[in-house]
Parts: sequence; structure tokens; C-alpha cells
Amino acid sequence: MTPMMAQYAEWKALYPDCILLFRMGDFYEMFFEDARKASEVLDITLTARDAEKNIPMAGVPWHSVNSYLGKLVKAGFKAAICEQMGPPDGRTLVDRQVVRIVTPGTFVPEEAGTGGRLAAVAPAGKDIAAALLSAETGRLEAGVFPPSEAASLIASFAPEELLFPRGFDPAKRLPLVSGYFPISRPEDFFSPAQGGRWLAEHWGAATLASFGLDDGSPEAGCAAAALKYFSETQFGAVKHVRGVYPLRSREYLHLDVTTQRNLELLEDGGPSLLGALNSCRSPMGRRTLREWILRPLLDIKAINRRLDGVEALLENPGDRRGLRDLLGECRDVERAVARLGMNSGTPRDMGAIRDTLRLLPRILPLAAGGPLGEWTAGLPDFSGIGGELQLALEEELPRLKSAGAIIRPGYDAELDEWRRTGEGASAWLDEYLEKIREETGISRIKAGYNRVFGYYLEVGKAAAEKLPDGFIRKQTLVNAERFITPEMKAFEDRMNSATAEIERREEELYVRLVELVLERAEDLQALGRALATLDVLASLAETAREMGYTRPSVNDGFDLHIKNGRHPVVEKVLADSPFVPNSFSLERAARRIALITGPNMAGKSTYLRSAALLVIMAQMGSFIPAESAEIGLCDRVFTRIGARDDLARGSSTFMVEMLETANILHNVTDRSLVILDEVGRGTSTYDGMSIAWAVLEYLADGCGAEPRTLFATHYHELTCLEDRFSSVENLTMSVKEEDGRVFFLHRVAKGSADRSYGIEVARLAGLPAPVLRRAFELLQDFEKEDRGACFRKLNNAGKSPPGVRQLTLFKTDERAVVEELASLNPDSLTPFRALELLYKLREKSREVVYPEDNPSS
Repeated sequence: MTPMMAQYAEWKALYPDCILLFRMGDFYEMFFEDARKASEVLDITLTARDAEKNIPMAGVPWHSVNSYLGKLVKAGFKAAICEQMGPPDGRTLVDRQVVRIVTPGTFVPEEAGTGGRLAAVAPAGKDIAAALLSAETGRLEAGVFPPSEAASLIASFAPEELLFPRGFDPAKRLPLVSGYFPISRPEDFFSPAQGGRWLAEHWGAATLASFGLDDGSPEAGCAAAALKYFSETQFGAVKHVRGVYPLRSREYLHLDVTTQRNLELLEDGGPSLLGALNSCRSPMGRRTLREWILRPLLDIKAINRRLDGVEALLENPGDRRGLRDLLGECRDVERAVARLGMNSGTPRDMGAIRDTLRLLPRILPLAAGGPLGEWTAGLPDFSGIGGELQLALEEELPRLKSAGAIIRPGYDAELDEWRRTGEGASAWLDEYLEKIREETGISRIKAGYNRVFGYYLEVGKAAAEKLPDGFIRKQTLVNAERFITPEMKAFEDRMNSATAEIERREEELYVRLVELVLERAEDLQALGRALATLDVLASLAETAREMGYTRPSVNDGFDLHIKNGRHPVVEKVLADSPFVPNSFSLERAARRIALITGPNMAGKSTYLRSAALLVIMAQMGSFIPAESAEIGLCDRVFTRIGARDDLARGSSTFMVEMLETANILHNVTDRSLVILDEVGRGTSTYDGMSIAWAVLEYLADGCGAEPRTLFATHYHELTCLEDRFSSVENLTMSVKEEDGRVFFLHRVAKGSADRSYGIEVARLAGLPAPVLRRAFELLQDFEKEDRGACFRKLNNAGKSPPGVRQLTLFKTDERAVVEELASLNPDSLTPFRALELLYKLREKSREVVYPEDNPSS
């Protein structure tokens, strides 16, 4: 093994769980299994370092490594960056050190994007301590919550990584949270007492009281764990994380991951609420809009402050356009500060801050006073640091610090002097060439430079013989010779010295400017949040103008009244087609449960989702697509929509449906909005109808709360519950029949559906004519006799495959088998008696599972 590969092996042994990116000149190389993985994920060529091809190798250019790192962490890998700590001298092995660990939850991309979200959780008695850390913004929040609230907060944060103590099972304690990469650490990593002390020392504080936390609290332990993990990956470079803030779950409407998915709030690559509302002009605005969607507010005053801002911009189109144009020129200040604080920043991050600060004198007057003034009134003065960056930094900055040309001429006298020395090279060479030509009489002599020999003189072979002593031959070419002279060597030394001094001084000045920026990190982060808020408010105002949205009224009541509401995403996608609006009315004192029946394709699911989306929009501070709206605060929006398997957790479609329904029934409150679509569809007909019936009864009278509920079903039998419960009202999707054709009107009306029109939907879907005819015949049979008799008739006629039947959840004969098994005492059984009972239980079990094989059944 070569010394270089031995060095690689030493570092790889220290970071076995990471893909090691090993700097070799202009490339980061990866070897062995790392190379194989990287070649697949990054779509780069897999080669070999040795002739025998025993050492697989793959590499990426050093100047574009960030884009490759983004792909690696997105695929769930961690990467260790092993840098050359000095230039190669050609004689000794280059010193290399791992300087940074890149993980999914701590990576901040160079360009706009999402990522860098880390959550830490730990048990706190029956509750869960949780900490949320955004590497991108430097914000760290922590608190203690019941498991369901913790799960909702984590789902809304959507972390890339979840950190937890060994022995803690997030899947059991945090139901329905998914999509993260798990990281476990020893229990003492989360110690409240040690964590509180560590945080206080880290920020140079006597206690955490100034941050609103108790030193020995579980949330302090969790916050410390998150920051320690982040600090480990960055080797201590986390200067932009300046404190920890209390995380208060009761400030936000909770949206668990199921609801986020069912409502398509943030769908990647498809229509979503984020896509429908987003016309933000800055990366900061887009990131903040995403946060607003996932964290709608529960404070009516805070909601109205946002609505006031949207209204002010909507009513002043000139200010709105001017503000949006200027915000479009702003750069991502928060991300730039984060990257500089993590020692991964570049001169362009400094330029991003400089460019944004010089826009402030034009932005702030447009946001001064009135509803917008609240967002900018508390900002400090940035003229000092803005002026310093303007004086110091070149207008066009390189992406890499090593490229130089960062500091403006005239900013520093010492740097200017060394630059003048370096810039005199061309004039000195011209004068020296003239002198040599006169002294030697050789007119065809020229000067050149390369990295191997430095500066040299080149003459033709014939003329080379005429050169006097003092010309030292360095290289022979086909038609020429290259020489150096003592004067040229001295000149080269001066130039190298000047170049080194320029690099040294420019590095000193750049580091001082970065420190100046990081001293103002908190102020700059506050500025970024203020500009992002203005961008979101202006975006919502622009969308309201374009789509004809109106201001909702949010109150502390329990009713929901929306007149002619529209689905914001569907309406935007179908821009060329008119959207049929529908109204919603759920009253706690009257009809708070709407039971909706009607055929497929008639618009039930769109109607359900519309209600939830309009509530979320209103409480995030947005105008909504409706004529008017009176919305009593919602604390949680629950949804059970659609069918899907959770193969990663080994759960079937029906099990997933029941888990989601159970989560709703256990956690619903008086202020919740519950959306249930086709409960019970994943099992047999009678089982499904029984479950749907029981769930609706429980919500109507039995769950200990009175949530507003929209319940869509194909089980028309449930509509009789309107007569039994005063809180239930039947609604149906209107259908028009004309000349044997069915037209879905997509309009909700009072009453219940008397037909499902499933065969008409099948016709629209293009099922073959023989299938449609047979379905119509069967439908007529079903309508003539009771459903159970029809099913028995079909089964006896051989229409279902023999020996195959759906097992239900509610069988009385199964219980007899289980009870007999539970009553046994294995310790008192002889081997013969145990075998006899085993055969007996087997026969009884077969009678339950295969009743068609039992003549008496």
C-alpha cells in the first residue's frame, strides 16, 4: 500500500459511516466501496487506481463539490471532507485532515434549496422533549409536549435527520412521523443537567434563564444534543446559532404528516398549496411561505396582523410592485450568514449580504408605517457594516476564496502596494527584453512563464550559441532553447514574494470582514426574517389580486361558515375552466357534522380538501378563494383520505387507514376540524360499513369533544343517522340525468344520494361494453333483494373463486377459539393432552377460516 493510500485508510477508519471525499489536487477522490456507492448516486465514472483494478476509484472536481454533496445527502449518505492542509512540495506526503462532516440534517446548499433541518427527541416521563434546529437559519427551538403534539410539531418541521437516545423507538412514541434519517446517541448525550450547563458555557451565559429555559430541563438536554451533534459535524463552526428559544406547540395549528400528504401542502413535482400561493421573489420568502403553510397560527391578533399586511399591499399596487421588484434583487441573507458561520461560506456569500444591505434605503420606505411597519420597525441600523462591505468588496466576486480578486483597490494601502509591485511585472519584462536584445544583438528573443521553470527567455537554436555567459539553459525544445538569468531569477523571487503577500493580506482582510459580519449575525438574521415576511405578504397579496381572493374573518368561536369557497390548487391548475364553488356551514350548536354522499367523480374529495385548505390559509394569514368566511379557530386539522400501503412499516392499506383513524379519534378536540373520506373502504363491505358507522357515532356522541367534521362515504345506510343525532346533517353531490346520460354538477346540496352512479363512472373510464352490461345486470339483482342474499347467491353460483374469502374483524366464532386458548394452563398439561388440544384447536380454527369446507356451516 502506498503512503497516500495508507493515509486514506487511516482517515476512513475514523469515519467508517461516511463516504470519505479525499482531496487530491483538483479532485476529491473516493475509493473502494465508497467509490461504488458514489458512482451510482452521483452518476459519475467508476475507474480504478491500480492496474489490477483492485482499488475502485471515483472523483468529483473540487470546485463543484457542493452540488455533489447535495445529491449524496439527499440519498441519505453522510460525507467526510478530507482536505489538503497545504500545497504539495513534491518531496513529502501532503498533510490531510477531515474538516467537515456533511449530513442530511446539517447540509446548507450553496444555492437556494431546502435542507439542513435537524430534530432531536428524548423521553420526558410520559411526554416527549423535542428540539428543532435549522442549520440554514441558525434557529434552535425546544420544548416538552405530549407525544401527539410532539409528532405534529416534528412533522411540520419536516427534519431530514432525527436524533434520539439509544433504546428510544421513534416509530412507537411518535406515530405517523416519517421521512427522516435516524441518528442514535447514548442516553447521557441528552442529559438535562449536563446539557443545560453545556449550552450556558457555549454561549457564555450564567444560566439559560435569559433564553426562557430552565438549566436542568429535558428540553435543555434535547437542545444541547441537537447543537452538539451539529457542532460535531462542523468541527465547532456553528457561530450563527446564537441562542435557544422556547418551542410552544399551542401557538400553531397542528398538521401531522398524514394531513400534510393528504392535503398536498408541499408536494414535490406536482400541484400543491405551496405552488398555488408561491409568487415570492426571494429564496428567503419561499422558505418562510413553506413555514407559514406548515405552521398556521392560533393567535387571532397575530393572524390579523398578517392579514392587515396582505390587505395593505393589495390596496397599494404601486408599493406592492415596487417592493416585489426590490425583493427580487435581495439575496438569501440567512443562508449566507449560516454558511459563513459554518466555515463553508464563499466570497459570494459576503457579496449576497452586501448587495442586500445596499437595497435597504429603497426597501424600508415602502414598508414604513402602517401594517407593514411592524415587520421592519425594530431593525437596527446597517449603514456601518453595509458601507464597510461596499468599500471593501469587489463588485464581481469569485465563487472560491482562493481565486483572489476579493478586495477592492483603494481599500487597504498595504495590499495596494503589493499589487503595484506585482502589476509592474509586465513593464519590467519589456525593459529587460530591450536591454538583452541590445546587449546580445539578438532581436528574436522573447520572455515567457510556466509553473515548472517560472520566468524564462526563449531564443532559436542558432541564436542560442551567441548568448554570453550568465545565461543558464533550463529546457531544450525542437527549434528553441530556454534560459534564465540571475536578474530574471531575482525578478521572479520578487514577483513570488509579491503574490504571496497579496494572498496573505487579502486573506487577512477577508477574514476580518467575515468576523465583522458574524458579529452582526443576529441582526442580519432578523433582517432576513423581516425581508422574508415582506416577500410572503406581497406574494399573498399578488395571488389574492390574481385569483380574486377575499379576506377571511377568524374568531375564537367554534363555527365554520364559508360562502362559495373554491379549492385553491384545483382552481389554479384548471385556470381555463370555471371552478364550481361550494359553501360550508358547520355549527357547534346545530349541525357540526356534514355526512356527504354521492358518486365518484362528483367532487366529494375536492369539497373535503377545500374546507381544510381554506382554514389553513386563513390561519396562516392569507386571503382565501371564497366570497366570505367566518372561521372559528382550529387547533388541529385531521384527515383520513385515500388508500395507500406503508410497506416500510409492514402495514397494509387497511391497517394504515385504521391507524390514521385511531390517531384522529384519540386526539380530537372541540376546536379540531376532521376530514374523513371513505372510512372502511379497505375491508369487506359489512366490516367497512360497521366501522364507518361506529366512527361517525363516536364523533357525534362519545368522543368527549365536539369537533367540526366532514365525513364522506359510499355507505348510504349511514344517512339515517341524521334522524338520530341533531349534530349530523346529510349533504350530497348534485347529479343531473338527461337522455340516459349522467352529468356531475360538482355542487353540494342538502339531502342524501339515492344512487352511486358507479356504472356511469365506469363507462366514462372506458370499461369494455360486456363488463358494463354484466355490471348493470348485477345491479338490478342487488336492487331487487337484500345485499346479503345477493352475495350468498353469487357465492353459491361460483362467481367468486372457491376457497377464497375476506376475513373480517368482527367474527363471534373466532372469539370462542381465542377464549379456549386463553383458558389453558400449559404447565398442567401432559404431552399427550397438549397434542390432543392442539389438534382440537386446529380443527376449530379451520372451521372459522374455511367455513365452505365444513358441511354443517
